[in-house]
Formats: sequence, structure tokens, C-alpha cells
Amino acid sequence: MSSGQKNKIVSVVNDYAIFDKVIKNNENLTNFDIIDYDNTKENIAITKRYNNFIEETVAQCSDDFWVLLVHQDFGITDNINSILGKLDKKCIWGAIGAVLYHGLFIGKEGFKKSISLTWGQIEQGNNDFNFKKYGRKILNQKTVDSLDCCCVIIHSSLIKKYNLHFDENLSFHMYAEELCYSAKKQHKIKSKVIQMNCYHLGKGKLDDEFSNSAKYLKEKFKIERIPSTCWN
Repeated sequence: MSSGQKNKIVSVVNDYAIFDKVIKNNENLTNFDIIDYDNTKENIAITKRYNNFIEETVAQCSDDFWVLLVHQDFGITDNINSILGKLDKKCIWGAIGAVLYHGLFIGKEGFKKSISLTWGQIEQGNNDFNFKKYGRKILNQKTVDSLDCCCVIIHSSLIKKYNLHFDENLSFHMYAEELCYSAKKQHKIKSKVIQMNCYHLGKGKLDDEFSNSAKYLKEKFKIERIPSTCWN
């Protein structure tokens, strides 16, 4: 990894064929340092990998830069450098996020006291390149309650100022939501979405680990519902 003010892409990889196609050989990322954590032999928690990057790279570097924490199958088809130039370094950013609205709402399941809406639009695959649009397209930057973990963008100066880390009680789910909640609660840091041209191959699955992670987050922050893009 080179030094200096070059922005960084960080990804945890268990499929290098996908990673090489989507990230490593992506012409939109040629001006970035690309850091990959090899999870093909040992499946280490994403939160531990990201924290390792924070401790070994961000904390040790006197220069400042943007950090893009992305899934191995998150592809950017936009001029990302132009987008980064528009971002407030005091906020946490993403391509897609969720807001929880309180009130009385009628849906297919009857009355609800709250609804979670997804802001920012991406091309979402079904674990393939068969894309459908997901989320609501926005014209301007929008503040959200939480970001989707497929893409989290943080400036190194913000990480260092507040010693931001990921909660290692969460391994592969809900860690982005937790970061957003903790940052807002402890430091009044806002999470925001900016519209970009991008895609995400993996649909993911709401398994027991996902449910346990959601339960952990509810208990930690004493909330009844989590604003998340994963179940809208």
C-alpha cells in the first residue's frame, strides 16, 4: 500500500474472481489504494478486519484520505473522485441508507407505528448481474438514520478525531447500522447518502445470525425497530 493522501478502498474478500472483476479491475478506482483482506482460508469477522485497518493504517498515518469500506461485489460506475469532492468530511456517507418515520401507517400487514424507507438508489443483483433498481433515487444529499453496509465512506480525519471503530460483537450483519447509531449518539455525527451510479451483486439472506445481530442492536440502543435497508 502506498503512502500519502491517496484515497483507500477496503474490502474483505472470500471470492477473488468477483473482487477482481468488480473492484480490482474497475477503471473508476485506478487512483485509489485498494486494500483486500483475504477471508478465503479463515472467515474472520468483517468488523475485526475493518478495525484492523483503522488501527494499522488510519491511526498510523499522518496524512488524511477518504476510506471506502465496501463489499467485494459492490461496483462503482461513477466518477467517484468527483463525488468525494462534494462530501462533508464531518459526516459518514454511503450509497444507500434508511430512515425510520414515526406515525400511524397502513400497509399490507395492517397498521404500523413506524415505517423504514430506503433512500439512495442502486442497481441490486440477485447474487448475479441481473439487476433491479433498489431504493429511492435522490437529487440531493440526504440525512439517514443508518447506512447499508455494502458501502460506507468515512474520512480518516473523522475516524481519528473520534476514534471510530466497529462493534466486534457484530460479525457480518448490522455493523454499519451500529456505527451510525453510535456515532450519532456519542458524537452527534450525521450519516448521509449521496446518489451515485453503482451496483451490488449480493442479495444476502436474513438468517439466524442476522436476526441475532438485529436483536443485539435493539437491546444495545433500547429501540423497538432498526431503520435498515435489509428488510424494506
